[in-house]
Amino acid sequence: MRSAVLYDVHGNLAALDAVLADAEAEGFDRLALGGDMALFGPEPAGCIDRLREYDARLVAIKGNTDRYLVDRVDDFVWWADRVGEERLRWLDGLAGRQRLAEDDALLVHATPRSDEEVLTPDADDQTVDEILAGVPERLILCGHIHIQYRRTRGTREIVNPGSVGLPFDGDQRAAWAMLEDGALALRRTEYDVEAVVAAVEASDAPLSERITGRLRRARGD
Repeated sequence: MRSAVLYDVHGNLAALDAVLADAEAEGFDRLALGGDMALFGPEPAGCIDRLREYDARLVAIKGNTDRYLVDRVDDFVWWADRVGEERLRWLDGLAGRQRLAEDDALLVHATPRSDEEVLTPDADDQTVDEILAGVPERLILCGHIHIQYRRTRGTREIVNPGSVGLPFDGDQRAAWAMLEDGALALRRTEYDVEAVVAAVEASDAPLSERITGRLRRARGD
């Protein structure tokens, strides 16, 4: 079983399509999606629709910003309106975690405890142990912070594939991973960032200046 592992697409269809083209060229059996599909980018509905085309091959979980859309949090109603009620119901029906049994892996958005908890690459060992307490899987796949990294803790491996649509690690390229038989390889894919910046600027989306700045800098600050 080979799985393309994608996190934090954030409505960036250009980045998503570029990653999927690379993944399809390599070949995969399953698309594992770690949440945050639509909020912030210029094509929120298009990203959801593109991912849903994989149907039975898609294993998806809900991220914190997916939850914000479902709940119509005030700052994000613009995106919720463009996603539409049917897609919001689909998002709402997603689980918060999924086990990938063939890889002894657990797919979560941020940590096994929360879809908003921050697990950084340099978190101290005690914090990591507390976060992973009671989790039996060997491989923990997480996202949320938009930073691609991997680390080991004893017999465990923690991997953040990074963000497809809004990287925060200083590298504009879309980040993702390929998983096969428990072994995971990190990937980066180039796409036209400036075209997405222009699309955001041309829209009437709120927070556009912040979003375009993050796209260009590939930083969250």
